[in-house]
Amino acid sequence: MAETVTHFPTADVHQIELRLVGELERLPGVAAASVWLDQDGRLRDARVHLMPGAAPAIVINGASRVLHALAVPFDPRAIRTCPIALPDELATAMPGPNRSRFLLLQDLTLTRVGAHITCRIQLARDSTTAAGEASELDTSAGRARAAAKATLRAAENVTEGLALGLEAAVITSMFGRNYAVVSVEASVGRKVATLSGIVPVDPARAAEEATCLATLRAIDRWIGM
Repeated sequence: MAETVTHFPTADVHQIELRLVGELERLPGVAAASVWLDQDGRLRDARVHLMPGAAPAIVINGASRVLHALAVPFDPRAIRTCPIALPDELATAMPGPNRSRFLLLQDLTLTRVGAHITCRIQLARDSTTAAGEASELDTSAGRARAAAKATLRAAENVTEGLALGLEAAVITSMFGRNYAVVSVEASVGRKVATLSGIVPVDPARAAEEATCLATLRAIDRWIGM
């Protein structure tokens, strides 16, 4: 007898993915998470970005319990962990707004229209400048995503042959302060990588700026290769 496969509407699958991301990001040691499901509701890929010191095995066990609790079929091999390395200078100082070696943040503008916010980023590389923008819902999570996406689009516009995609962008609390954490998929030619960046949120400036700087930190070495 042929196996019956149930296909869910795309909107339902997306809602389950969002629920899973929310539950995974509540697990101890998790900074950010990204989840993709097949149309039959089975887990295709889960990437969990770990805070420094988190044990991958413990986090994977916790993620498995979340998937079981929400009745999502999965292969444990589809759950992947990505450690986030804290830059040395975070222990002693806040990085300046133009800390990135290859791409420099020149301008950040936020525009609100109704329930949405548009973030426009301008970057410089040597004597070349480029801008990128993105719109999201005007929420804390939406503003972080908009800042990260706009930064990636500007980086693509100023760097030939570079393709970038946002996996996750969140503001999370650890070590008694807030941090912007970003995960990016990058490719140049046949080279592909998953990159992450983290920058503390300075109370003197917007969290969107910290998200932009975390995005630049994630892709800085990749661009410099």
